[in-house]
Amino acid sequence: MNRNKFWTFFFSFCPGAGQMYQGYMKRGLSLILMFVLPIMVGAAFMPILAALAAVVYMYSFFDSLNLHAQIQDGDAPKDDFLVHLSVAEEDWKKLLDGKSHLIGWAFVVLGVSGLYKSFVEPLLIDLLRMLPSPWNNVISNILYNIPGLCIGVLFILVGLWLIRGDKDQKESDTFEAYKGEDHA
Repeated sequence: MNRNKFWTFFFSFCPGAGQMYQGYMKRGLSLILMFVLPIMVGAAFMPILAALAAVVYMYSFFDSLNLHAQIQDGDAPKDDFLVHLSVAEEDWKKLLDGKSHLIGWAFVVLGVSGLYKSFVEPLLIDLLRMLPSPWNNVISNILYNIPGLCIGVLFILVGLWLIRGDKDQKESDTFEAYKGEDHA
């Protein structure tokens, strides 16, 4: 299927549309969902997550153009979803194997952040209105930024944990110097 390069470029500005224009429906749908979900979750809970949509947007744009070039060269991949999450039990076990605690903490953070933004923050802001004006603004700004602060601290801690690596692996990698052979 030979598609017009101008229309491919034009549709590339909408994540997933360029892929769909070229006949890659599964790939396009994957990119649309990967673009929209961070925006929705970011709007509801944490605005910082909406920044992931920008990464997906850029990837989608260039992927569409690269896909067009691959189609022209005759070495295009088959249409497939970018993320594979079937409902098969072994797939979920493979996905969660060794990562369930990280996924669990991510859900806890999202849940706490959502509860804070939708219930605790509005309640505290209403209580702050009773304070004198200068303190009201300062404390209101602090309360508004607590979820972002918590997410930032969480990212730093997870990053440090990943940098530190596995202690058991480091202990097994210890170097023992060669002391020569005993010739007795």
